[in-house]
Amino acid sequence: MKQRLIGITGGMGSGKSTVSKILRHLNYKVYNSDIRGKEIIGEVRSIRDKLESIFGDEIFNNNKLDSKALSRKVFKDDSSLKKINSIIHPEVEKDFNSWIASYSNDKYLFKESALLFETGAFRHLDKTILMIADKELRIKRVLERDVDRSKKEIENIISKQIDEDEASKLADVILYNNQDDLLLPKVIEEIERLFKN
Repeated sequence: MKQRLIGITGGMGSGKSTVSKILRHLNYKVYNSDIRGKEIIGEVRSIRDKLESIFGDEIFNNNKLDSKALSRKVFKDDSSLKKINSIIHPEVEKDFNSWIASYSNDKYLFKESALLFETGAFRHLDKTILMIADKELRIKRVLERDVDRSKKEIENIISKQIDEDEASKLADVILYNNQDDLLLPKVIEEIERLFKN
């Protein structure tokens, strides 16, 4: 039985995590790259040392990564973003491969990541699902979710993420999440379609 690896991606506030929750409720395994990336930073001392040397020790609070402090530094310029990606993403990929091996009996596995296309990780997956939503709605969702982020900060992060038109050319499935329709039926329909191909 060949495993199928399916990616879930999209910009900040587009609904990636909501789709992942739906899939987990349907008993599918979902790897969350962003969460594991933060955990790996805490687990691997050499990564922490590299990040501290570049961004300073204020990105850690009580020995835990302060991801908001880090993102404030990282999203200021493209070179910082490239640096952090070059440090963390190879480790996340290794971790993801170990995770796949631990679920060798599952036919379908999902990977949630904001940076599937930017890092090239999508090339190692069988299919990708791209979440799209109107920019203002995405900003509103993130403001409600991350109360200590400003609108300007969110807009800055979104501006650094891949353009939706560019991402759409690379995706196998595009799910619009503008609250016009219920998301659950769309997810189930598209997953069933992916499984048939």
